Amino acid sequence: MTNPPPGGTTARRGGRRRGITGRALVLGAVLILLIVVLASPVHRYLATRSALSQAEQQRRANQAELAQLQQQAAQWNDPAYIAQQARARLQFAMPGDTVYVVVSPNTKPATGVPARRDSTATRVPGDSWNERLWGSIRAADSSP
Repeated sequence: MTNPPPGGTTARRGGRRRGITGRALVLGAVLILLIVVLASPVHRYLATRSALSQAEQQRRANQAELAQLQQQAAQWNDPAYIAQQARARLQFAMPGDTVYVVVSPNTKPATGVPARRDSTATRVPGDSWNERLWGSIRAADSSP
């Protein structure tokens, strides 16, 4: 004679296993409810942290730009710096300075004086407006 296993009958062990128990179903429902309830606040929390991080990076960039602009403003308060910038950017010269302009062979010198143009009007022959129009186009093509 064999002894039955402790804590139950042999019919229970060898029988059909039950699928989902009531406890598992309730636990699953509670987990789904928690996920649904907490999804929005967690999303807002993560979005707020991201926005704070971006704002901090922007603040650091603005602080660096402010420091650079303050340094630039301090430079422009110095008369020596202003004179140096006028010489470099505007090609100003102090009295007594000798100015040399280096011109490369492939470019025309910029003397600051515009080239003189012939201001006399040219009369184009023709009686009608279209003859004068074509005559002016031909005259413009032939002039240098």
